[in-house]
Amino acid sequence: MEQYNPKFNGEWIGKHALVSSCELLNILKRVVACDSVFKNEYTLGLLIADIAREHGLQVERQKVAEGRDNILVTLGADSAYGTTHGLLFHGHYDTVPYLDMPDPLSARVQNNRLWGRGSVDQKGGLVASLCALIAIKRKGIPLKRSLCLAAVVDEESEHRGSFALSESDIRADYAIVTEPTHLKTVEFGHLGSSPIVIRVEGKTAHASVASEGVNAIEKAMLILERLFKMEFPTVNLGELGVAQGTLCVSMMEAGTAYNNVPHEAFIRMDRRTVPGETSESAVAEIEAVIADAKRVDPSMVATVRIERPDWSWPPIIARGLNPALTPSDTPLFDYLQQAASKSGLPSLEKRFSSCYYDMDFLVNDLKIPTLVYGPGDGRLNHSAAEEIDIDDVARAAEIYSELAKELCL
Repeated sequence: MEQYNPKFNGEWIGKHALVSSCELLNILKRVVACDSVFKNEYTLGLLIADIAREHGLQVERQKVAEGRDNILVTLGADSAYGTTHGLLFHGHYDTVPYLDMPDPLSARVQNNRLWGRGSVDQKGGLVASLCALIAIKRKGIPLKRSLCLAAVVDEESEHRGSFALSESDIRADYAIVTEPTHLKTVEFGHLGSSPIVIRVEGKTAHASVASEGVNAIEKAMLILERLFKMEFPTVNLGELGVAQGTLCVSMMEAGTAYNNVPHEAFIRMDRRTVPGETSESAVAEIEAVIADAKRVDPSMVATVRIERPDWSWPPIIARGLNPALTPSDTPLFDYLQQAASKSGLPSLEKRFSSCYYDMDFLVNDLKIPTLVYGPGDGRLNHSAAEEIDIDDVARAAEIYSELAKELCL
């Protein structure tokens, strides 16, 4: 293939293995070259289903919204439902918009790296897990426990795909979320993310007679001062380190014209929560801040709610995005470390992430012990330079295959 000289060769994935390097690259190119910006995932869903069927895997489509389906790929069972899988792979196939990325669907290969939107976030991990199922299928050994891959939609927006998955009766002993960790670290959990907005009321007047109005920006200042002085809880997670809640005031909206007194102001913030906190507790903290500001200015009128500019779906607003944690002594890590070692990698690092992952739904709703581990450099997520090392995808597929062997064969 163009400018690809495979350097990784394993027992399951590689030049002379069950899935060849060129086969893996071909699947990766097809998947990355297919547009799947969130809300426009339908065509790629069809492609993933077709590829899985081409290789004799069981495929089911789980309807999430009109033209948007989760693709459930199963090996060793007639359905993704009604059984407890030995291992569940989870990946999303939607991407963020192209923004300033040139040639985002070119899937061009250069210096053993593949370019394109979603190559890291997170089609690389998704293709690696799909190739693992193909390799195990070709091995031809009956499984003691079934394997399942859940390719979900809408992770980049309202998380409808994982929400739908969590409301099904899908079950598994363990799960791997295939988001990028550079194959060096294993993430055992993450902070929650509560998008909070405060609306501060004012009264419109002409700027030339500003005293006849109530300036919502001025009112908001009392709240902002207190927000920036807030302190947040820390949780000692043992060998995973210490997690601390954070708050970022990230957007402000106010005013209708330069010569008008603004009648309302919106303060938008991202509140990251630690295990033990919820969106409700985060909102309660902000309500306490507003109450303190009102003691200084009793005329202030301000309200707070969960809201994100790109969210309009009530179930996710009500649920929120919660912190998640899998215990650091889970046997899944030991199996994963063994699989990584067989592929030639050194000891993996345990970590708790400040990012948010859909493992939230697997851990908190489905009660599946879950780890995050996948190919690619997460610093390239959403960037104009998103590309992935093809050998890393091949190595990830090898590790996933070996992990599945230990848990399911």
